[in-house]
Amino acid sequence: MLPPLQVHHFLRSRFHVLGRAIRVWLPRDHALHPQRRYPVVYLQDGQHVFASSDPRARQSWNADTTAQRLIDAGKLAPLMLVAVDNAGLHRVDDYTSQAWRGRGGHAEDFGRMLVDEIKPFVDAHYPTRPERTATALVGASLGGLFALHLALARPDVFGGVAALSPTTWWANGALLRVLAALPAHLPVRIWIDAGKREAPPLRQGVRAVAELLLAKGWQKHRIAARGDLRHLEVPRGRHDELAWGRRLDRVLQFLFPPPRKTRRGSKSRRGAALTG
Repeated sequence: MLPPLQVHHFLRSRFHVLGRAIRVWLPRDHALHPQRRYPVVYLQDGQHVFASSDPRARQSWNADTTAQRLIDAGKLAPLMLVAVDNAGLHRVDDYTSQAWRGRGGHAEDFGRMLVDEIKPFVDAHYPTRPERTATALVGASLGGLFALHLALARPDVFGGVAALSPTTWWANGALLRVLAALPAHLPVRIWIDAGKREAPPLRQGVRAVAELLLAKGWQKHRIAARGDLRHLEVPRGRHDELAWGRRLDRVLQFLFPPPRKTRRGSKSRRGAALTG
């Protein structure tokens, strides 16, 4: 049986990306069912993800306590969380796909590190379900921009993504141009949001992303039976870790909802994997 939280240090990458720590969390369910395998959510800015995971972090999402509370209540399918630390001063380089004003533009390299080095390591050492329908990305701000970019670039790896307050204005809205160029809908379940107390350009950019996704064939969640897009504007939401942590419960339930019970009491297959 593995402990609930372990930290690993990636010191080198063959993709010329700075090394960093990754923090792997397993639910209490693992102690009762050590042979069970779990969907995995990869979260960016890992220093801020877990309760008291890094004394330098000013705020935390408390993702471990949130996930365990939902699992215990039967509101979330048991899953694993993998928090990947950012690279500090080089965070902008890792999380942006295009250089702008002399900064950034190395998201492809960091994405390859995550897909070709970190994910294989996690799959080899932990009880994961490695298929795309059981693998999702979550990030906020620049981390949300990166998560959305990578999920759309690698739908063969990720079946779902949540971009909280993504900085869609980066490089004069480069993400919007990427979305406009998509040939068609992709099988990726998408959550995108912004707080109503965030800067107007960010909120407007998030709305524009949602509109483009709908035009490409995504369907609104809770309107269409198989809706695979959730666009949310959060009352009083600010651009900070506490605000993102407060809505992580809804994000996780959107990505991996619990199985529904049939009238006879047996569980359906919904929630066992991402749909869309």
